[in-house]
Amino acid sequence: MKSNVRLFLRLALHVILSHLLLVAAIITVIATAETIVPEPGDHQDSIGLYGMLVIILSFVVLFGWSIGWPIFHMMSWINRLANGIYDEPDQHKKLYTRRRGKLKLRYRLFKELIIHLQTLSEQLEKSKQERRRLDERKREWIAGVSHDLKTPLTYIKGYSTMLLTSNYDWDTEERTKFLTEIQSKADHMEELIGDLNASFQLEEGSIPLKLTKSDLVECVRRIVVDVANDPRASHHNLTLESNVTYIHMMLDTKLLGRALLNLLINAIVHNPTGTTINVSIIESNGLQIVISDDGSGMDEEMIDGLFEKYYRGTSTDANSEGTGLGMAIAKQFIIALGGDIVVTSQLNIGTKITVSFPA
Repeated sequence: MKSNVRLFLRLALHVILSHLLLVAAIITVIATAETIVPEPGDHQDSIGLYGMLVIILSFVVLFGWSIGWPIFHMMSWINRLANGIYDEPDQHKKLYTRRRGKLKLRYRLFKELIIHLQTLSEQLEKSKQERRRLDERKREWIAGVSHDLKTPLTYIKGYSTMLLTSNYDWDTEERTKFLTEIQSKADHMEELIGDLNASFQLEEGSIPLKLTKSDLVECVRRIVVDVANDPRASHHNLTLESNVTYIHMMLDTKLLGRALLNLLINAIVHNPTGTTINVSIIESNGLQIVISDDGSGMDEEMIDGLFEKYYRGTSTDANSEGTGLGMAIAKQFIIALGGDIVVTSQLNIGTKITVSFPA
């Protein structure tokens, strides 16, 4: 707002001074004509008329140079932005002096506007690159999810075909094995489809909250027990610590459970065998749920992309079987519950994820 006021005042002052100088120049020309030709007449009038014509033409050229050309430059710039070209026109090199790198005199009048256009161009170009990167990641994600859905379907179809064949009589143990595999693959598909549904809800901003008064310590304990019983966690060490016995608060246990489940499963899947994963509940100046591990850790690029949709990065050589939506969903669920989530990590040292809620 202040920059707009300064720009307006500068333009008004420039126009007023320009016209005052024009009037002064015309008066000077008239006075000079009367001095050169003291006697009134056509000769004196001609000198005065030609003099005023020269002054007016000079004024138009100078005024156009100081105001018209910068405006033309900015209009060209805005036109490029409207057409999706987010860099400044070629005249950018002419805006600044070579030695000091400052705006040239005729552009200083529009200093704030030029700075705003530069900032807008940079932000639009950055957004364009970000959209391009996200689209590329989204294409890779679609290919990955298609493969993830196709793989369990192949197993389900194969085992069901074997069970339905009339050429062989399967015994009870074999049937149980096939049905167990079919159920496992169906559960995996259900998890993938659940992630997709949650993703659509996040995009529409329609996460339903069902708040009930619950014991957060007990809720977290159940989640840790469920994860510890998951076959994927059989070679990891899970521990739970809390500095309080119970914390009664209004929360959506389903959303919180889903978020913490995603965070813990991610810590298990992307860390080597033998990794210790500790969950701590701390009530001090608010509430923190800290998930820390002594596993592989992450670099800055992984940390930056951890909660982005479609990110399927991994800190191990294992293939990722997720949708790339789990961590993004976890963060959005935590935010929907009024909390926040912060990640710190170092390669080969471990990762710490802090979920915090206000007091």
